[in-house]
Amino acid sequence: MSINIAIDGPVASGKGAVTKGLSQKLGIPALDTGAAYRAVTLFLLDNNIDIHDEKQVLLNLNKINLRLFSAAQHDLRVFVQGHDVTPRIRENRVSLAVPVIAAYLGVRDYVNRQIAAVAAQGNYILEGRDIGTVVLPNAQYKFFLTASLEVRAKRRKKDLDAKGENITLADMIEQVRQRDEQDMNRKVAPLRQAPDAIYIDNSNLTLKQTIDTIAKYIKL
Repeated sequence: MSINIAIDGPVASGKGAVTKGLSQKLGIPALDTGAAYRAVTLFLLDNNIDIHDEKQVLLNLNKINLRLFSAAQHDLRVFVQGHDVTPRIRENRVSLAVPVIAAYLGVRDYVNRQIAAVAAQGNYILEGRDIGTVVLPNAQYKFFLTASLEVRAKRRKKDLDAKGENITLADMIEQVRQRDEQDMNRKVAPLRQAPDAIYIDNSNLTLKQTIDTIAKYIKL
């Protein structure tokens, strides 16, 4: 029987790092569903498609050749039109635009099909914002990971600083706050904790502590 583990939560809650660490600890491949939305967004931005024009966005979806490759103890690699765009999907311009794209029902259907095709192949840990509520509502294990607004903003700022994208903490706090508002109030698949998901606030937990906390609930 395949095992699916769903990890949901807001931006910069540590889902990516936790999912990667849990994948290595349990030997189960990880799949960052947010990477698929980012890849779609990057394609649209690179091709000068107006992301606020839903009709144009949906018309261009069938032009995207998206491939996701994931295996236990290896980073997820994202390919668009045959090119590895894994580092580029984390650009701040993509982060600012992806909430707009992710709000379109047609885009969510497209991404969900891509994710479901991968998840159907076996055991996977999937992270995103609506895995336990929409994408895999029957996942055997569900977790909702979060942290305080300031802690998440500091994490996001640290990541961008390392890439040479300088932004003040105050501006980053506002960006994260706005992202939360967009994710929680969008009409399609808003960010919600699934009723049967385990809530984990990792504001004061190390990465290892967070991974160990989740792992103790999982029986293989």
